[in-house]
Amino acid sequence: MDIRTAHDKQAVLEALLNDARIEANHLRAKLEAYRRLIASTRLVMGHEIKRPTAAIAGYLEVAREDVEQAGLDHALSFLDKARAECDLLNELNTFYLELLRSDPADETPRANVVDVYDLIVEAADQLPDSLNAGTRVLVVRSEELPALPVNRNALKIILVNLLENALRYSPRESSVRVEATVGRDQRGVDGRDLLKLRVVDTGSGMSADDVKRIFQPFVRLDGGAVDGAGLGLTLVRSLVDMCGGSVTVRSAEGAGTTFFVTLPLIAPGEDGGLLG
Repeated sequence: MDIRTAHDKQAVLEALLNDARIEANHLRAKLEAYRRLIASTRLVMGHEIKRPTAAIAGYLEVAREDVEQAGLDHALSFLDKARAECDLLNELNTFYLELLRSDPADETPRANVVDVYDLIVEAADQLPDSLNAGTRVLVVRSEELPALPVNRNALKIILVNLLENALRYSPRESSVRVEATVGRDQRGVDGRDLLKLRVVDTGSGMSADDVKRIFQPFVRLDGGAVDGAGLGLTLVRSLVDMCGGSVTVRSAEGAGTTFFVTLPLIAPGEDGGLLG
């Protein structure tokens, strides 16, 4: 091949490579601008949500005092429920802002020391009255658990969605059992301790095909009094993954469903207060 021809081809390739590099830098700059816009929008949303929820909480406190003085005990429970929902919204917003503050290279939520049994009861209390969660959710205390280092808000969201799903797909007269234990991770490389949760219902169960797609967005199965968007279990999977854990499901048609969740705990002396 002629030396000049080879030189011309190399020059063409170098020119194309330079054009590609310029275009890549241009796209990178546009993506960074979009990223900053999205981050700013999220921060504004998270900050502004705090104001109406704080105002609502204040109005509820004033209303509760008046209702209590009037002796309207039957109305107090509704005000307490409304305040609990307001508190939950504040917790979700706090968790949302916490994720935004996290280093993108380490999205693992920060941990709190949590009484898991109390949190299960609290999650059940936050469910709609129509599900009768207060009487239908049975907490199985198979062992005494110390306060455990997990992310409180993430765990509560996981519990709320699993319990609501189990109750909605179970007969009205049935109960849902929740069991929490701590065990060693036998399959992991570091053998750390895990919080293990089981949520067991006696509902209609799922087919093998439904089990495969239950964590996909917008999936709503037949047979339950469900009016949601089909995102609850998708959120559960995302939060469990974020915490470095796992979630699996075992079910069969007519035989109920069991969800298994594992979340890693922090080893004593670990720095940073992060899960995983």
